[in-house]
Formats: sequence, structure tokens, C-alpha cells
Amino acid sequence: MASKAESPKQTVGPTYRPEKQKPIATVSTAVSFENVHTLPQTPQLIALLTMIRDKNTDRADFIFYSNRIIRLLVEEGLNHLPVVEHTVTTPVGRTYAGVMFQGKICGVSIMRAGEAMEQGLRDCCRSVRIGKILIQRDEETSLPKLFYDKLPEDIADRWVLLLDPMFATGE
Repeated sequence: MASKAESPKQTVGPTYRPEKQKPIATVSTAVSFENVHTLPQTPQLIALLTMIRDKNTDRADFIFYSNRIIRLLVEEGLNHLPVVEHTVTTPVGRTYAGVMFQGKICGVSIMRAGEAMEQGLRDCCRSVRIGKILIQRDEETSLPKLFYDKLPEDIADRWVLLLDPMFATGE
């Protein structure tokens, strides 16, 4: 049996605690692709990952904690979309210099697994449009084949968040 590479570990916890007082936990392996972003390895995320990887976690808790992770993923995805300056007036008459999203967004769900992420996107983006695609491996060529798509008509004018979670066993 081939040996598996050891997952990286680091101390986690609030910055005000000394390193020796922080627990050591498994963290995500860094990847060196410009277009791949890993969620910050915060104590909150690591605690959530611990819960869903625990063989003793019941179904309801697994769904609850998975949904929290999905929400973190969606919010991080939204952080990568362009924004423009936007000034508003507050209820007390003050000016607030903020930002707003530039353009429109939509989600495209990979059918079955991706549908688990749809509610997380809806929780973050009111009235978001969601399309669906079904891609399967062609048995003859072993290449991916598009079997179904239902996309917003104006998808070319939108920023697209591809909804495709991978729930792994941690092995």
C-alpha cells in the first residue's frame, strides 16, 4: 500500500494568544495556481471541518455545519467580484463612502451536488438567478459531455459563481 503524504498542520487560534497556547490542527494544503483561492484557515473553519469529518456527527449536524461552510465559500467567492465606489446617505444624514458590486451575478449549479450550495448563495444574494448544468463522462470517449443546461438568457452579461461542492472523506 502506497504511503500518503502527511497533511499540513499549524497552530490555530486568536492572534492575542501565544503560539504555545494554541492547539495544532490539520489545515488545507496550499496550491500554487493563480486562480485557486483557499479559504483562510481560521479556527471557525477548522472547527466546522472537524465536525463534518467526525464519523460520530449525526446527519442533522453534518447538514448544519456543511451549510455554514458553504456560506463561507459563497462569501469568499463574492469577495473576488469587482466593486465600484458607491456613496450613500445614512439615516442620520451622514455620508458613507462605500462600494457596490459592479454588474450582475448568477449561480450555475452542477446538478445534484451543486444544488447543496444554492441556498447559501440565495442567503447572501437576494433574488439571484440560478442556472443548472449536468455534465457526465462520456462512456466511449471518457471525456466530459454536457447533457443538460438551463441558464439565464443574459448569462454572458453576468459574473458566474459555479456551484460545485466536493464533500470528501478527508482521506
